[in-house]
Amino acid sequence: MRRWLTVALSGLVLSCQGPAAVMAREAAAFAEADAHAAITEAHRVRALDTLDRRLAHYVMQDRTPAIRARLAERREAYLALTDPEAFRQAINADLLAVSGDKHLQVWIEPRSRDDVAVEGPPPSMAAMAAEEARNGWGVREARLLGGGVAYLNLASFSGHPDSAPAIDATMGRLAGARALVLDLRDNLGGGEVALRQLMGHLAPQPMRLEDILFRRCKPDPGDPEGCVQDGRDTFERFANPVEGPTFPTQPIWVLVGPGTFSAAEAVAYDLQAAGRATIVGEVTGGGANPSIAMDLGPWFTVIMPIGVARHPLTGANWEGVGVTPDVPVPAERALEEALRLAGG
Repeated sequence: MRRWLTVALSGLVLSCQGPAAVMAREAAAFAEADAHAAITEAHRVRALDTLDRRLAHYVMQDRTPAIRARLAERREAYLALTDPEAFRQAINADLLAVSGDKHLQVWIEPRSRDDVAVEGPPPSMAAMAAEEARNGWGVREARLLGGGVAYLNLASFSGHPDSAPAIDATMGRLAGARALVLDLRDNLGGGEVALRQLMGHLAPQPMRLEDILFRRCKPDPGDPEGCVQDGRDTFERFANPVEGPTFPTQPIWVLVGPGTFSAAEAVAYDLQAAGRATIVGEVTGGGANPSIAMDLGPWFTVIMPIGVARHPLTGANWEGVGVTPDVPVPAERALEEALRLAGG
């Protein structure tokens, strides 16, 4: 499964969270595996040493010295933890405490990269599409409720090119509804393709999304894995133009909560900033920085934020603070409240 993450990264990175969501699913899938018994102290040492070098890529340069200092101060305490999961969690607790960045995390691979390397080439795009299709392209539920209200529950956003027509087909099933309830309460994020296609259905013209300010990184002559940061490059983003948007002007209610993260937060934030939707529920997770996965040796991976999101209308984003609902209610009551407001 690790190889699938590598192949998919190009579609995930612009979505503000994709890799972390994928790694979380991988970790859950392999939670019962005993393969991590092969992780040695040498592997943990290598992970810490490589993490220190990888931090040269971290977009928040001003925070890097403090992060490195904390990791150095706590190094012996980390290495005293022989359980790989405890080792990972201790590092992540300090990364979050110093950086405040919920995307900056270390993960454990389900199997060693040394083993993965002998398994052959990564799966084809067709094979990846088949797997995505089996998972419904991230669509958990799409149906018409009473009173002409459509309900769409998304578990994730796909980064595969074939997810765009899948989103179109899903929205087509909801055509004719007078209002939309979009449920993102348990959506950790995902890919750029499905996100932009969905947003194309929610306004009469392609909506302006948040810009991404990527760190400009030049090779470090002293470290081939390092980075010499040299300013920022701004990437402007828009929703995809679609033929006949399904909900160009109808009222939209978006359900959110603590389980809403990254790309799912981007959807809620962009719709709220544009005045296009009413956000209902609890404050979201607060992860806005687009990230990529970088290896830390055979067993460990770090999700490394390499950009900053900034919405042109607000001049800000939801990093560290989350998206604040327009209608604050407990997340478990958000659907009930949205339907009451929608008259459905």
